[in-house]
Amino acid sequence: MVEDTKPTEDAPPEAAEAERIFLVVVDETEEMQKALHFACRRALHTGGRVALLYVIEPPEFQHWLGVERVMQDEARQQAEQTLQTLAAKVQAMTTKMPALYVREGRRRDELMVLIKDEPTI
Repeated sequence: MVEDTKPTEDAPPEAAEAERIFLVVVDETEEMQKALHFACRRALHTGGRVALLYVIEPPEFQHWLGVERVMQDEARQQAEQTLQTLAAKVQAMTTKMPALYVREGRRRDELMVLIKDEPTI
């Protein structure tokens, strides 16, 4: 299961501070695939790490609470499955597991909050 908290680091704290983090916002576009490839190459050549952010947008349909919960659960499962698939791809390209973030809200807002909360990105 993917956590909403800060990622754990394998390296000592002083090494993690010097490590460059390349953030990729996960979506279903072709541009994301290109950005992921670029981020992996940069991380590999600079000794950095890739971070993946998947934002679960709030559903537009909010009439019935039970239906909304089912939709949120399905979106969460999709996010975790997508991130696990991409994490394996990143690890194969960079030899390091990426930092994984799952947030719920508006994509732009959650991106800005993550960048503010994680100064290494």
